[in-house]
Amino acid sequence: MVHEINNPLSGILNYLRLMIRIINRGALDEKQRQKFQRYLDLVENETERCSDIISSLLTFSRKSPPDFGEVKVDELLNRCMILSQHKLELSNIRPLISIEPGIPPITGDFNQLQQCVINLIFNAIDAMPDGGTLTLKGRYAAPNGQVQIIVSDNGPGIAPEDLPHIFEPFFTTKNEGYGVGLGLSTVYGIVERHDGKVIVDSRKGQGSKFTIELPIEQASR
Repeated sequence: MVHEINNPLSGILNYLRLMIRIINRGALDEKQRQKFQRYLDLVENETERCSDIISSLLTFSRKSPPDFGEVKVDELLNRCMILSQHKLELSNIRPLISIEPGIPPITGDFNQLQQCVINLIFNAIDAMPDGGTLTLKGRYAAPNGQVQIIVSDNGPGIAPEDLPHIFEPFFTTKNEGYGVGLGLSTVYGIVERHDGKVIVDSRKGQGSKFTIELPIEQASR
């Protein structure tokens, strides 16, 4: 974890030192101004990386009890899609959303469930660096009284040897500097506190599908 944070901080420090050195030489010409802009873009990206890592750690370690109330699944999923829209567009990913009408409301913490779905959406985006299609579905499985929230992608899928470990804290298949392995463990913990479960269906080369199942009856925690 120290390594994950130290790398971007070292980059930020180096670029700031370069900019200070350039400023000390006098007024900026156009070539130097363009160089400054590149450096500032890199500093912004690296700072955002640090912020994301720290936010993940805080979320993972926070043990505040859920604030249960009525959650309408259509409102939850539409809100998640709105919050993810910009990242989807930047990543050249086409979103598809399908929400069955008449899904009964569930009892849960809206903000925590929103975090779960957005984590899954962002994971799917990261799995498709060259663009693709992300599908978000909401439906009611009446026979077992479960609401299902499904996030699927057409990325490369998860290797069979990695599947048993994906919900473990700090386990990640992403390249160094692109994840600390807390997103899915956070999803698992929140869903568990809602008396639900997370089901994964993924095959190498065939994309991944994550299904959150939540009961209609009130959660016990």
